[in-house]
Amino acid sequence: MVESRHKTQKPLLTQEELKKKLAVSNFDPNAILRGAQLTVVGALRALQNPALFTSEHYKQAAIAVGAGIAIRLLIFIPVIGIKVLLWFLGLIFDFTNSTWDDDIVSGLDFIQNYVLQVPFFLMTLMRYITPTLDNMFMDSLAWVDQTYYAKHKGEDVATLRETYYPNLRKYQTRDGSTNSTSTAEAVTMFLMRFGKKAGLSLAVFALSYIPYVGRLVLPAASFYTFNSVAGLGPAAIVFGTGIFLPKRYLVIFLQSYFSSRSLMRELLEPYFSRIRFTKEQKKHWFHDREGLLFGFGVGFYIFLRIPLLGVLIYGIAEASTAYLITKITDPPPPPGQTEGFAASQQQWKNKHEFLNLKLSNLDAHTEHSNTNSSQAVENPFETGSSSGVIDHGKQQKTRLAAVSLTSAMRNEDMTALLREIYTGIRSICTVSLDIPAEKQPQLHNRWHPDIPFAGTIKNGETVKIECVDWTGGQIGNNDSADDVKNVDLTKIHYLSGPFEIETAEPGDVLLVEIMDVQPHEDHPWGFVSVFEKNNGGGFLDELYPSAAKAIWDFEGIYCTSRHLPHVKFPGLIHPGILGCAPSPEVLSTWNKREGELIAANKLDRIVAQPPNPQNVHAGSASEDIKEKVGREGARTIPGRPEHGGNCDIKNLSRGSKVYLPVHVKGAKFSVGDLHFSQGDGEISFCGAIEMSGVITINFTVMKNGMADLGMKSPIYLPGPVEPHYGPGRYLTFEGFSVDQHGKQHYMDVTVAYRQTILRCIEYLRRFGYSDYQVYLLLSCAPVQGHVAGIVDIPNACTTLGLPMDIFDFDISPTGVAKKLDMGSCAYETGVTEGVVTNGGGNSEHSFGGGLTFKE
Repeated sequence: MVESRHKTQKPLLTQEELKKKLAVSNFDPNAILRGAQLTVVGALRALQNPALFTSEHYKQAAIAVGAGIAIRLLIFIPVIGIKVLLWFLGLIFDFTNSTWDDDIVSGLDFIQNYVLQVPFFLMTLMRYITPTLDNMFMDSLAWVDQTYYAKHKGEDVATLRETYYPNLRKYQTRDGSTNSTSTAEAVTMFLMRFGKKAGLSLAVFALSYIPYVGRLVLPAASFYTFNSVAGLGPAAIVFGTGIFLPKRYLVIFLQSYFSSRSLMRELLEPYFSRIRFTKEQKKHWFHDREGLLFGFGVGFYIFLRIPLLGVLIYGIAEASTAYLITKITDPPPPPGQTEGFAASQQQWKNKHEFLNLKLSNLDAHTEHSNTNSSQAVENPFETGSSSGVIDHGKQQKTRLAAVSLTSAMRNEDMTALLREIYTGIRSICTVSLDIPAEKQPQLHNRWHPDIPFAGTIKNGETVKIECVDWTGGQIGNNDSADDVKNVDLTKIHYLSGPFEIETAEPGDVLLVEIMDVQPHEDHPWGFVSVFEKNNGGGFLDELYPSAAKAIWDFEGIYCTSRHLPHVKFPGLIHPGILGCAPSPEVLSTWNKREGELIAANKLDRIVAQPPNPQNVHAGSASEDIKEKVGREGARTIPGRPEHGGNCDIKNLSRGSKVYLPVHVKGAKFSVGDLHFSQGDGEISFCGAIEMSGVITINFTVMKNGMADLGMKSPIYLPGPVEPHYGPGRYLTFEGFSVDQHGKQHYMDVTVAYRQTILRCIEYLRRFGYSDYQVYLLLSCAPVQGHVAGIVDIPNACTTLGLPMDIFDFDISPTGVAKKLDMGSCAYETGVTEGVVTNGGGNSEHSFGGGLTFKE
């Protein structure tokens, strides 16, 4: 028996595959209509943007119109030539009964307007000559973000979408558009591409005139192209319709479709030049949105055909595309988190939901909201979450701090939103100058490893961090020093943070690069103070024990004070405190050695501040953690070798780099105590021009950095920014290790520097300033203090350079000084002059910094 073997052949297409290929859902009338609606809505949104119609845009549009006229004339020359020839031949021959001449003229106009697509050519060419269209897209995207949050102000932030502009502007653009390294090369590539398309169009159009089979050429060509871009279903419909449709109308339809499709590719170039799709991914992206993009593009295509003025319409179309992007794509992630994003965008996720919306609800729709995100975005003044960071699975998206604050702070929120939109830098921490510092959970005033994170920062990310002044707003802009006398020093310093720096681990080094520091826009002034001897004191408190202060007003980069007349100088804005949290072991070391100092103290003064639970602020910590921080937390007053802290280095301004040891996972970085200006030494304790402000920092983690650098303490690389008066313009005073009583001390730099300052006070007193005024001035002005000698026993030698050009009169040592009316600094109520003493007696000792010992 012979068995018959039958080979089972696999069908070319399964039923499901065939159904999918014949589907027209991507090109259904509803999608086309919604695209046309977005044309109108997007145009209206674009026209509301005041930045759209700038002089630069008008200038570029004028250039485009001029170029359009020139190119249009070049196209018209052969057409006009043929028409003139036919007219001339008509004078010789009788064409009355002929129609071929009219057919030629009509055909030339038809080819020019529908086959060669000259108007569209002019518009697209401009993208490769000027970056205006790319800029217009990005400016409009910023505007869409801004108006979206303004429109939904007061709504539940969990239902709002993320922003598009801040992250997208950070993406690098590919060559080949307006960002090409060679404009000539980009134009050449475009001309070749356009020439190829025009050539194919002319060839197909010519073949359509072949007898008999020519009738099928255009339908067949349209079937081929539609099948590749829109699918088998739409291709079959176009083919069937094309057989019966007059050639002229079929050409108009095909050219309208493919021109609108080409238009959309050009309009979307600013997006695709930043978001890197593969060729196949890009094909799927367009295919899934085909109908909507056709509806959106064909409306603008019609207007673009308006001679010359179409250039202006093109600009509106580009601006409207920014609005379109926010409806058919997800917000882009930060540049360092783009892996897999392009692949995830191939399918339009909310397609059916969006297409079924009513026109009035286009903006009400929360395309990309996460239903679980409402728990992640909470009121930071209740939970301590001020970072605006929400974890959406693998991708960590950033939400502006502005949209996570309470309705009571909506003005600050909108300011933060606008700042991020136009700078592209995330605000990781915003503060209020109207809410007590101890109620703001993004702040803290102790060093402890258990204080919760106030936000998360990516390795390599640049962020903005707002800070309150170091006292938390206890000092006012007034003419009384009562607030200085009564300042509560158990509260200080209020620092912003601690922030988690991703990937940072113990043993690493955190590179902190200061990009910018500016005063808070709601606090354009600062203060410098002399604390009362029994409440903080200062470097010269045994001679000047009274409370005093001076207010400084900021005028651009300069500052002046009503309490210190005839002085004006530029600020060197910097943070006084930068540091990472100590580990439990490091914290224990601090408390142990400072406790030993306190126990061994023989001076008649406080030599260190131990942990103190009074007024402790531990950010968003629970009560148990807060109690622990109060019991163990190190005070922020001194800098310490293990982590930096309150070092008050005046040159750590813009461009500076700080290398900080990391002792805990995530680093727990904090910053605060911002200064507009400070003299070397910050001698009055509250001695810089203290201010609230915002600092912009870039963070980089150096793995195993402490071992690689052999580092035990921070390393600083000051930036290049500094007031320069010239080496010959500093009036320099010197001091030695001999105190004001004539007592010799052994190599005591503290005694020497105190004497240096006293020499300067004595000198400036001659011009009418009080001792307290000079004390305040030398503490905050850009004076330069140096240790000149440290080896010549028994005297150390220090110097202080006073820039003479900060005064509006001559202070050079030329003879008897002329006294001026210098007014007065601010004292406590009822006091018109601060107390001046001869300093404490210290004749029994030659050590201790020249300070009074206990009896």
